[in-house]
Amino acid sequence: MALALRMNVLVLNAGSSSLKFDLWETSPEQLQADTNVLLAQGVLERLSNIPEALNTVFDIVFEKARGARVDAVGHRIVHGGDRYFLATRIDAQVERDIEELGALAPLHNPHNLAGIRAARERLPLAVHVAVFDTAFHHTLPPCSYIYGLPYEYLTEKKIRRYGFHGISHRYVTRNFAELNSANSGGKTRGEYRLITCHLGNGCSICAVEYGKSVDTSMGFTPLEGLMMGTRSGDVDAGAILHLITHEKMGAEDVLQLLNSQSGLKGVSGVSNDMRDVLRAVGAGNERARLSVDAFCYRLRKYIGSYLAAMNGADALIFTGGIGENSAEIRSRVCDGLSNLGMGIDPVANASESHEARQIGTSAIPVWVVPTQEELLIAHDTMRVVLGLPHQ
Repeated sequence: MALALRMNVLVLNAGSSSLKFDLWETSPEQLQADTNVLLAQGVLERLSNIPEALNTVFDIVFEKARGARVDAVGHRIVHGGDRYFLATRIDAQVERDIEELGALAPLHNPHNLAGIRAARERLPLAVHVAVFDTAFHHTLPPCSYIYGLPYEYLTEKKIRRYGFHGISHRYVTRNFAELNSANSGGKTRGEYRLITCHLGNGCSICAVEYGKSVDTSMGFTPLEGLMMGTRSGDVDAGAILHLITHEKMGAEDVLQLLNSQSGLKGVSGVSNDMRDVLRAVGAGNERARLSVDAFCYRLRKYIGSYLAAMNGADALIFTGGIGENSAEIRSRVCDGLSNLGMGIDPVANASESHEARQIGTSAIPVWVVPTQEELLIAHDTMRVVLGLPHQ
């Protein structure tokens, strides 16, 4: 492969409370051989203002990479609506669309857009590419993405399930198939039914049927579905109307309540961070215990529903900060799924390895597969710059 095709791709991944950044040297040849070179990496956590952290990120990147050039910047964008199904070179129209879609992902898209603008100012000669979290879910069938509203709300107002964390669900789906190839007779990702659980400050679960997302817990916004760090997840719409009509709460107050004051933080009264909440459980805090019980119970319910949606599964996969690192949460979830064929090995589950691994050899194997959203964003960005087919 010609050396000229090698490039350095800076990846900016702004979550709701963290900012991850990687600088990768990659090329089509390195992608094929899995020999990408990580030149710089970092994460800033528990942030209250991600845009303010971006200048620090740029300084760290250039210091760690000893002044290495940046050819392209890949930006993780949470909400692409029904407009963006593939990674896209960023221009003024794309920026406007991301800004407009910010109303649907208020904890993310505004931060994503701030990252784009700051990076374009610091790196005006680099190619900037948007990689959308919603893109993987464009394969949802209509029966999965439609809500029970009048049909015109779908066709005219675009109110439907979009799904999120698609970059992570896509990565672990692909990586699982590669890791399991030797034990499966060379099966590809298009031959598996997988249930992938991305558990972090934001949480979602996805049913991946033969390589395609067919259902996922997040919906029109990243608010629906599982209980999360500060987000409520599923709540009866009637309860929201009650708050508005009887408690006289305004729309912005309700939005703040559901996105920033609920979930683990709201129920436990301790923290949005599962590590803090589990420590409080160990100290005898009953509200913390209730929040963990509710978190695990809701996840088990979704796993069971996706077994029904796909008429079975070939593996259950945990990923994300909680999914990869909390043996206790994995145990609590799977202990209630053993009769469905998803038991785990306590010794394997307790391992503190950071490698992908199987932790259960039951009828439906249970795996932990660390996600590498940033690497996948770097690959997508490279393909856009070089005009290569999307994978």
